[in-house]
Amino acid sequence: MLNQLNRNSISNEIVTCATLIKVLTLRAFKEHNFEITPEQFIILDVIINNEELYQRKLGKILGKDRANITRLLDILFKKGLIEKESSSNGRKINKIKITKKGEDLRNKIFPVISKVRQSYLNGIEYKDIENCLKILNKIKENISENTKLQT
Repeated sequence: MLNQLNRNSISNEIVTCATLIKVLTLRAFKEHNFEITPEQFIILDVIINNEELYQRKLGKILGKDRANITRLLDILFKKGLIEKESSSNGRKINKIKITKKGEDLRNKIFPVISKVRQSYLNGIEYKDIENCLKILNKIKENISENTKLQT
């Protein structure tokens, strides 16, 4: 079992890495004058990689509550980057699809994001990245079990 010092160090390292990755990514987006934010890019990337994607599932994948995911999708919709297809049963369930414009923008941004990712994963073995992802997913799972987000 980890002692309290190690538990705090893990949390601090996760937060620090997330902050630094966000700064690097924002800098790259600014340098290339992309018309969307990194957060909006992630949504386009998730949509393009998932065929049957509904708003609620997207929120769950990204760990975002309903209000936040609705706000982000509305922005992307207004920019013509996604389409919302309402469910035929009358409930407020939207299937999310990427438009041609959204796909083109995602594909334009993807190489830049890949280069940024390569810069901070430089020198790390694939097996170590795989192990890190397993650990982070377990942490996410533990948090999800103890937290009820409105997704």
